[in-house]
This record gives sequence, C-alpha cells and structure tokens, in this order.
Amino acid sequence: MTRRTVSPFALALVLCMTLATATHAAPILWNQLGSADEVTHSAYGPNLGFYNTPGGLDVVGSPDFVPGQFGNALTIGPGSYATAQREHTVVWENVNQHLNPNRGTIEVWYKQNADPVAFAHGVYRIFDGAYGLGSGINFTSEQPNNGSPVLLNFGMDFGGIYTVVSHNISAHNGQWIHLAGVWDRDGIGNSADKIRLYLDGNVVASTAFANWGTAVGQRADIGGGNDAGIAGKFAMDNLKVYDTALTDFSHRFNEAGGIPEPSGLALLAMTAAGLLWRRRR
Repeated sequence: MTRRTVSPFALALVLCMTLATATHAAPILWNQLGSADEVTHSAYGPNLGFYNTPGGLDVVGSPDFVPGQFGNALTIGPGSYATAQREHTVVWENVNQHLNPNRGTIEVWYKQNADPVAFAHGVYRIFDGAYGLGSGINFTSEQPNNGSPVLLNFGMDFGGIYTVVSHNISAHNGQWIHLAGVWDRDGIGNSADKIRLYLDGNVVASTAFANWGTAVGQRADIGGGNDAGIAGKFAMDNLKVYDTALTDFSHRFNEAGGIPEPSGLALLAMTAAGLLWRRRR
C-alpha cells in the first residue's frame, strides 16, 4: 500500500495559516458581492452560488450589481415577478457545515432605497429569513402585512423557539449603513445579551433570551426578496460571517477589516515556506 507524505512546504504553509489566526477571530465567510465572479469566488471561505431550483412560488431572481460601499453591491434586477412570489438570487449551499448555532456574527453594508410594502415588495432578505431557504437565521427588513410596522429583524430558531430583535431603519433610507447581527448562547461579551443588532457600530436592539435550537438548515438565501415590485429596492455589499460573537465593528470602513493579519510567527512561517518552495524548484 502506498502512503501519501506531506511535504515540508505544505507543513510550513499549514503552520503559517494556523499562527495567523491563532489569536484572532477569523471569518468563516467573506464575500464582496460586487459581481457574478465575486459571488462565486469568495475572498475568504466557501464560494456562493446563484439560485437555480425554482418551484411553486419560489422563483429565480435576476441578480444585478450597482455602486456599493466598496466597489459594487448586489441587488435584485428587473424581472417578470408577481405578487407573493419569492425571488431568490444568491445562495449559500451547505451552510450547516459552517454556521455555528451557538454563536456567531453576520455583518454587511446595506442600502434600503424604499421601505418594504406588504404584497408589493414586502420582504428584503439580507440573510435568509421569511420565505427564504430555511437556514434558521432571519436577517430581514419587512412589512409582513398591511398595517404592520416596517422593521429590520435579526433572529433565529435553528429548529427551536424563534428569538428575534428588531429596529426601525426607515430614517436611513437611501444611505449606506453597516449592519451586524450577533448571537451567543452563553452571553455576548460576557453580558446578559444573547442576541444583538448593531447599526453603524452601535447596539440598537438586544435580548437576554436564548430559546433557539441547534439545527442549522442546509441553504441560506442571500439578497432575496418578495413580490412583483422588488427590483432595485435594496442593495448589500461586503458580507462577512464569523463563528464568534463580535462586539467591535470599528473595522467596518475597511473592506478587509476584521480579517486577521499574520502575526510575527506567521510571517516567519511564511518566509520559511517560501524558502522551501524555492529550494524544491
């Protein structure tokens, strides 16, 4: 039987990556969302894809790209949409292999051009949620019924009891804002808060309840929406997802902010890896 061996270069490279993230919270996903190529080639972590399994009220939305906070941003383009249809554009497949139901952070730049209106453009899915693909996360701006308040919601159920916090962001329509949804079953930052919603780096809603379950769904709908008038109603840019509960978003104005830089030991390992590579050539 032939045994596969690991080269010194590969060992040095693994050491480099381990040291680079040993003292920092690395993201599990960073996708810039600025083009079809950027969607399908994440800057960090698993690649995303485009929805291609329509059925019933679930239809393929037309992804489009508009000026964003950094470069371009994802929106829903024009299409032959109808009331009550659920337009899906970008999908994270096998999200259950990456998302931690006990703790995590989802951060994104977001621009809402108009408030959701029930049965016209009633739901804007930032990261799954109402009429989405069942990941267990709900990060939406929506007006579920006529007369209901328009709210930005962040919450989850993961097969348990739905737990959510909400905030009205209508005053920010037409502006790019930074949003972050954070959860930690053991308490965020050693506090009593189990879920927090951040707007431009500040906590705007929180709860001490942690009634959600542990079952993460297989797919997440990113940048989807509902109804006939959904085209162009919102856009989102520079999505990052972590498996830890962040509390500081001062990095948000840097497109690569929050991505750990290599430590001194990691840089040394990188140098060693480079030398080993040169010697093998």
